Amino acid sequence: MKKILTNLNLLYRSRENKKRGFVLVSVMMLGLMLISCATAFAWFVRMQVRSVGRESTNLAHRSMATVLTDSVMKIMADFASQYDYDSPTQDWYKPLVIPFPDLGIWVLQITPLDDKIPIRNLFLPDGNTIRHEIEEPFQNMLDKMQIRALELSLLDFMDRNTRPRVGGIEREEFINRGPYDISEFLILSPDITPGVLYGQNGELGLADYCTIFSDGKINLNVAPVHVMELLPGLDVGGLAERIADVRTEEPIKSLSDIQTLPGASPRTATLLTNIAGFKSRYFQIRIEALEDEGGTSFNIIFDRTTRQIVRWEET
Repeated sequence: MKKILTNLNLLYRSRENKKRGFVLVSVMMLGLMLISCATAFAWFVRMQVRSVGRESTNLAHRSMATVLTDSVMKIMADFASQYDYDSPTQDWYKPLVIPFPDLGIWVLQITPLDDKIPIRNLFLPDGNTIRHEIEEPFQNMLDKMQIRALELSLLDFMDRNTRPRVGGIEREEFINRGPYDISEFLILSPDITPGVLYGQNGELGLADYCTIFSDGKINLNVAPVHVMELLPGLDVGGLAERIADVRTEEPIKSLSDIQTLPGASPRTATLLTNIAGFKSRYFQIRIEALEDEGGTSFNIIFDRTTRQIVRWEET
């Protein structure tokens, strides 16, 4: 363990172009992770009999992934009060390689989400009136996908009441609530095909534009260009592409940063006020346990505000 910490210190000292404060916080985070992992490993030694069986290995990997995720959730919750933005340029979002005795090499990477149209935040608290700031991006998405004819059906599908909108239709199988998973569009809406949901023939689908993992605003530090182009003020003059270029060098921290970019109009910041943000509530953790014979991978999504895991996938 001392050797691992020594190597990490040497690695981070080499990043002279990073602010000292960021480096110190990053090292603290890594140290907490390693301490948690060491605790987990000790638990394995005490509680499990060594076995060559694959099921035992899977259990060990799953337990280690749980400990890592718990540590990351705590650390990211602490960061929420220290930073007003989440950007891939921050040190703690870079891949981390950790060697563990008897458990092989582990690779961990954290990714901020809140990167697409917040489909579960589409309506006002009444559950029926579409939010003004999301209405235009939502309609722009439908136009871009050439499915504008489905607008009323999609809104009736998701709003909370069973009354059809003018020109719309309500069906018995409609969920009448925000979706818990993006695939509910396909399962419960007869108007949505796999091609519409996931894209086909090189075209993007609803899943490429919408997310259920959002606090209501789109983090411009991570949103793809095709999503930013849907937003008012970013849909002209190549401003979305310019944001994507700038954020690779340094985080975008406020609407004032957007306003100073070439191509921004005097009203750009105002138009983005209630839909664009720079901080994330949801995060994805990619954990890979590397072995000679394949290893195990975990894709985990958690809510930083509640410190709860909301999706767990492993292969």
